[in-house]
Amino acid sequence: MTVEEEVKEYFKNSKPTHDFSHVKRVYNLCMKIGKKEKADLEVLKLASLLHDIGRIKGDEDHEIYSAEIAEKIMNKYKIDEKTKRNVIHCIKTHRYRNNAVPETLEAKILYDADKLDAIGAIGICRTYSFGGENGQKLYRKKDFSDENIEISRKLDHKKHTPVIEYKAKLSKIKDRILTEEGKRIAEERNRFMENFFLRLEKEIKGEL
Repeated sequence: MTVEEEVKEYFKNSKPTHDFSHVKRVYNLCMKIGKKEKADLEVLKLASLLHDIGRIKGDEDHEIYSAEIAEKIMNKYKIDEKTKRNVIHCIKTHRYRNNAVPETLEAKILYDADKLDAIGAIGICRTYSFGGENGQKLYRKKDFSDENIEISRKLDHKKHTPVIEYKAKLSKIKDRILTEEGKRIAEERNRFMENFFLRLEKEIKGEL
């Protein structure tokens, strides 16, 4: 069994927003950005495959659980210590929470790839999938007029909508990307989202 095959087993019962297809997309982005930025592709391969494996224990602090499980898997496959340390650092910092800042090039790339999968066409798909999982409305009219939307960490998902998610969170992701290639991809994906939500508003108003 390979690392990828073993990781896949952890996602058998995952919801669509964070299933193994998310892992594969992050992996593909890591390879694309990593080649452009001349990063260590072996570190990126392992880090991307293992970065969300701790979600089997829940979303909260999943990066800590992911690092713990990843270390056990890497020990099993006899990954060298230098690679292992970088992979664990990548995983622990991919959420950019609790002052855990990505310091290596590979950690920055994993961080970017994970964020890029939250925007663009796939980001919209994931946002509406999450909305469906939590019984959200597709939109509320006031979502389009409120320019001061903020997302609380303790959400009432019944009052939340994908439009709020876009305006308060997804539209800001491009400004948090760390690598040059990541920034280029983020700009393109952000333009797609802008056009989508502008058109959505017009269709709701019957203008298109």
